[in-house]
Amino acid sequence: MGLQQNFTFLHCADLHLDSPFRGIRSYSPVIAQKLSKAVFRSFERIIDLALQEKVDFVLLAGDLYDSADRSLSAQIALREQLVRLSYAGISAYIVHGNHDPLNGDQAKLALPDKVFRFKNEVEVFPLQTKDGLNIGNIIGYSYPESEENKNIARKMAESIQGAEGFNIALLHCNAGGIQDYANYAPCVLDDLRQSSIDYWALGHIHRPLVISRQDPVVVYPGTIQGRSIRETGAHGCYLVKVSAGRAIQSIFCPTDQIRWEEEEIDTSHLESDQDIFEALHALREKHRTIAEKRGIMLRVTLTGNTSLSRRLSREGYLEEMAEELNKTEETLSDFVWFERIQNRVHPLYPIENMRKTESFIGDFIREMDTFKSECCGRENFFSVIDEALGTTRWRGRELDSFLEELSAEEIREIVEKAMVQGLDGLLQGEDNLLCDL
Repeated sequence: MGLQQNFTFLHCADLHLDSPFRGIRSYSPVIAQKLSKAVFRSFERIIDLALQEKVDFVLLAGDLYDSADRSLSAQIALREQLVRLSYAGISAYIVHGNHDPLNGDQAKLALPDKVFRFKNEVEVFPLQTKDGLNIGNIIGYSYPESEENKNIARKMAESIQGAEGFNIALLHCNAGGIQDYANYAPCVLDDLRQSSIDYWALGHIHRPLVISRQDPVVVYPGTIQGRSIRETGAHGCYLVKVSAGRAIQSIFCPTDQIRWEEEEIDTSHLESDQDIFEALHALREKHRTIAEKRGIMLRVTLTGNTSLSRRLSREGYLEEMAEELNKTEETLSDFVWFERIQNRVHPLYPIENMRKTESFIGDFIREMDTFKSECCGRENFFSVIDEALGTTRWRGRELDSFLEELSAEEIREIVEKAMVQGLDGLLQGEDNLLCDL
């Protein structure tokens, strides 16, 4: 069945307006301030886009705030943008997720008339275009508390089964058990397909992800602003255009103010510190060119076998290199800030051949290989070192706090670096051994 007219809407989620940006103090005060404002600016851009495109309504699919006890400044900022929509006659539909459940502390701020916030029960509102034409229904659910373990999607599908018109479901959930995300409001794709829903507007996954392009359309817009190196690439929202013939077009629109990126530089062909500086400078200018006037937080990993490995491994050397490169960046609107330059280079000596030898060097490499394979997580890292040292006295509150921020990959990188530095120390002055390999 067709619709009486075309309509458009914006779908965004995971605003995390009062996000603390962990590690922000390690950057310059100017860059830290830009980061702290980036999420708010991205949301302003989303509202700018809604007004520019004259959309019929805006969907916010949960985690508007980063914490259940939302900051007053974040609540005021959200309300200001919703007022802009309301003045333009654009409705906003809101659900809350695991970070901003309904039982969190909230200031008593009146929401504009055209804002509809779903309660902690499955609710259905009539769906209207900006000029008041009824086109279907929107169904949603807000988390009462920070953990929601029930299959809410199935309940939503059942409650709207057979409904006419164009139907939208607004939910914060993990559809299909997507890895690295808590399995809140768990459901599977079949739960979403077996319904009268035309568009599932989801939140919770922090990267743009289209799970199904038709019958029904199922979309995660991702967070509106990357907040760390774990959230690289473009972030923003989806502009959704629905024709009178019910054809659905979802267009991703980047709105991020600052973007996080990762790059690698193979140092195998580089012969001097100057060569590395020039390679980093060229990489910086490449990102500035394609950044479309936004700031870039760039992490670079140096790889390859190089005669410069010993110099690059010196304590604080790469940090000093990043500091020099960043000196001229903080005052620029299109800055490219080296968030970290990390060392994953290897010396020129043949590690693979040495690994096979029946010698102290070979034993050392093989033991480090085993240690690295066992350190697949923070707790494993603790237990392996506890066993090696025969004590837990090496632990401390500050070290615990630091390790909590490390991923399994970062732990493996630490162990890899320790192996290379240990091997480098063992082989100093062993030129005869190297010649024999």
